[in-house]
Amino acid sequence: MDQASFVGLRALGRGPALQVTWLYPHAIDETAVTQFSERLAQGLLGRLVQRSPLPWGRHRWVANPVPGPVAWFRDPLPRESLSRLRRVLLDLPVDPERGPGWRLAVQALEGGGCALTLLVSHTIADMQATSQAIADAVAGRRLGCGFSPPSWRGSPLMLARDSVESLRALPGVWRAVVALTQRSGKRRASLPRSRPGARSRSQFEPAVDVPLVQVVIDAGVCQQRASDLGVASNTLIMAFAARLAFRMDRVDASGRVKLVLPVSDRHSNDRRGNALRSITVMADPDACRSDPRTLQRDLKAALASLIRNGDDLSPLFPLIPYVPLWLARRLEREALGADLPVGCSLIGELPLDVNRPCGEASLLQISLLECYTASELERLGGVLFIPCYRVGERLFMTVSGYAPDRVTTRAQLAPFVRDALRDMCIYGTAS
Repeated sequence: MDQASFVGLRALGRGPALQVTWLYPHAIDETAVTQFSERLAQGLLGRLVQRSPLPWGRHRWVANPVPGPVAWFRDPLPRESLSRLRRVLLDLPVDPERGPGWRLAVQALEGGGCALTLLVSHTIADMQATSQAIADAVAGRRLGCGFSPPSWRGSPLMLARDSVESLRALPGVWRAVVALTQRSGKRRASLPRSRPGARSRSQFEPAVDVPLVQVVIDAGVCQQRASDLGVASNTLIMAFAARLAFRMDRVDASGRVKLVLPVSDRHSNDRRGNALRSITVMADPDACRSDPRTLQRDLKAALASLIRNGDDLSPLFPLIPYVPLWLARRLEREALGADLPVGCSLIGELPLDVNRPCGEASLLQISLLECYTASELERLGGVLFIPCYRVGERLFMTVSGYAPDRVTTRAQLAPFVRDALRDMCIYGTAS
């Protein structure tokens, strides 16, 4: 999965970064920020990708104990204009191979406050790994992750080791070829033929800041509303996502919404960057509004199938080292899924230390940041992604949404979010 994430990044010229932002009502001490950065480098974030010397070899993680750089933006920004920070962050690169794999930024706010932001390449770590790395850094836990230091790629030892590993992996490669053949035979008739394949990004087209709206809900109130409908809180959030997609006209030809949920597969002492699988559920947005119990049954069935049968993509992972970049670009739409998918990441409850990087913060915001261009968003039909997480007694959702020619600014996205919340009788703030 980690190598697939890396290949996708190199093929498309872009990749998602996790953006974690904390708000403080006062300035924060530079020494505290430096200490936080140094501690992050001692955990799961303290690594980079080193490519195999063989074109078909498996890449590996190597240690990178150098703290990520800190960007200080000292010109105060009005608090209501904090969304402008995302546009600035698009120009701060993170790279899982060349480094830095992650970095910090501090934006001064009018009135003496500030915003602290952590950017992490999604190849380096998913949200579960990132939250654990933050909590470990805040608590001062220095875990020995056991990554080897970088070595000379052309060394005889690496060539011999990777050659042996490649030979041992051949049975899995052949099984993956069989799985791919069967998968292609089943889906060939349903693949879109009129849509053009992915193209290399223009070097001259600027990145577009996908609008974001933050939703804050009392966790107890959300649970009560879910109980009134006879479902779990997670189902209520998924029903909200379906209603929002419906309002933004992000539905398939039959009027259904394609909900894609990443499912964490992380265990204790797991060193993977992305310990994730996924499930897909087709939701009826009208039924979600009146009776989301059908959605809950479908979610449970999809999770049971995932546990019992696994997902569709994992059997193909042994082929990743053999995929050329041009083919990865052409497979982009199949990898993301057709029919206008809606991503909804149910992160769950975060450790309280995640909200204390440099002392207790007043607001925590988690979102994905990716350098899309307008033409890429047009080709993909826009994007809609909703991570949901709980800190203490508050439930947070950060809605990232873009629909070409319809929803391109935060002012245009916010009314859709508020209307979808009203559809589900969820009461909170959307700002």
